[in-house]
Amino acid sequence: MSDFDEAALSAERDDLLGSARTLLMSAAGEDRDLPEMGVTPMVRLDDAFYIYPSHLSAHVRAMLAAGKAAFLVIEDEGKAQNIWARRRIKFDAELSEIERKNDEFDRVCDAFATAHGPTMGLIRDFTDFHLLRLRPTGGVMVLGFAKAYRLEGEALRVTAHLRAS
Repeated sequence: MSDFDEAALSAERDDLLGSARTLLMSAAGEDRDLPEMGVTPMVRLDDAFYIYPSHLSAHVRAMLAAGKAAFLVIEDEGKAQNIWARRRIKFDAELSEIERKNDEFDRVCDAFATAHGPTMGLIRDFTDFHLLRLRPTGGVMVLGFAKAYRLEGEALRVTAHLRAS
């Protein structure tokens, strides 16, 4: 791959996102100087990211209060060629809640059940859980040493090779 081949880099991005089943997430804590962090299963439908977390967790309450959070998809340790240079995508996103009476809620919950198994049938009606659509605003993709790329917009379009200045 040349220094900046947008098609090849987009394919790398899509491969990493396509293999991910969970997102690590972080949001500014209300009562702490440090962020609240957590992990949650996710699905992608029509290029949108969805999560279904419980507000009983501090990181979810922080995300809901802020309306935004930072997310991370990272290559499985067992599949990484080099543990120091795991492929990863970090992105910031705005959140919007999908109401339970919306057709989109049922469609996405069905996708969660298909992707992640029968637990969704157990928690689907739990009112502490919130179906959230993530709207990425930008981020960074790291594919190895000296291989960091800026991502922009909801589609996480690869726009630049990041280099030390």
